[in-house]
Amino acid sequence: MRIPLSPTLVRTLEQPRVDVATTPGAASSGAGTATAPEVTPVEAPSDAYGAQEAQLSEWAQRFGALASAVGTASATQPQQVACVSDLSSMKVPQLGGPVDGASVLQQTKDSNCGSAVAVMLGKDKGTTGAKPSTETMDSLESRFTNGDGTTPHELSNMIAHEGAAVTQASGSFDKKLMDDALARDGKAAVLVDSNKVDPNAKDAGKGRAHWVTVDGKDAQGNYTVKDPGTGKTVKMDAGALEDAVGTAWSEHNGGGMLVVEQAAGTTEAERAQRGGEIATALGNSDGGGSRKGAFARESS
Repeated sequence: MRIPLSPTLVRTLEQPRVDVATTPGAASSGAGTATAPEVTPVEAPSDAYGAQEAQLSEWAQRFGALASAVGTASATQPQQVACVSDLSSMKVPQLGGPVDGASVLQQTKDSNCGSAVAVMLGKDKGTTGAKPSTETMDSLESRFTNGDGTTPHELSNMIAHEGAAVTQASGSFDKKLMDDALARDGKAAVLVDSNKVDPNAKDAGKGRAHWVTVDGKDAQGNYTVKDPGTGKTVKMDAGALEDAVGTAWSEHNGGGMLVVEQAAGTTEAERAQRGGEIATALGNSDGGGSRKGAFARESS
C-alpha cells in the first residue's frame, strides 16, 4: 500500500563529495614516509541512505589502503623485545663493568685502600659518621699503619676503632661463610689481587694485594664488590672472587676475607684483641714497604 507524503515533508537529499583530497607530502620519498593511496571516486548516490553508505565505503577504502602502505614502510624500525622476561636467559659475566660508585670511598694514595675499606665498613656497621670522609681515612692510616699498606691485623684494629668488629675470617673466599654473614646483615673486607677486581685490568696479569668490600649478593648469585681503587662497584660471582683471593696468595703471600659485623656493648680494646686473633688466618707478612715484597706492605 502506498501512502502519499505531503510536499512539505520532503527534504532535499544531501549530495556527498566525491573528489579526493591529496595528502601533503605524498610525493616525497623515504623509508619513514608513506604515500597516500589513490582512491576510486564513488558515484553520487540517489538517496540519503545510499549517501551514507557510499561515504563510509570511501573512508574505509582511503584509510585502509593508507594503513597498509605505512605498514610496509616500517621495515627500518628496530625490533622490540617481546617481554622483559626474555632477558632472564642472558648470561651474566663473571666480572662485569662498573655499575655504581655513589657509595664507594675512593682511596687517595697508592697504599691507603685499607683505611678506605675500614671507613666504609665503619659507616655501615660501626660508629663512623653518615658520610665517609677522606679525613677519617687519613687519620686511620696515620694512626694504625706506617703508610706503606695495611695488614689484616692493622685493618682489624681500624675496624675496631670505627665501632665494628671482625667476627670471622677465612684464608680463602668461603662462599658459605660469606652467604651466612650477608644473611645476618654482615659484610666483609676481602684481600685480593687488584687486577682481578678491575674490569679494565683483569687480563693484565699480576696486580697488587688490595682490600675491597663485599656487602651484598643479587638474585643471580653475583656479589657486590666495592673497590676503593677505582671508586666503583662491580659484580663478581663466587668463582671470580675465589680466583682473586687465590691470586693474592700466589702472588702476594696472603689473601682471604674478614667478616665484619656490629658489636654493640663492646669496647674498642675488646674488639681489637678478638679481631687481631681472628685476622691471622689471612697472613700477616710485613714486606718492608716494597711493592714487590709480601702482600701486607704493598696493599693499596
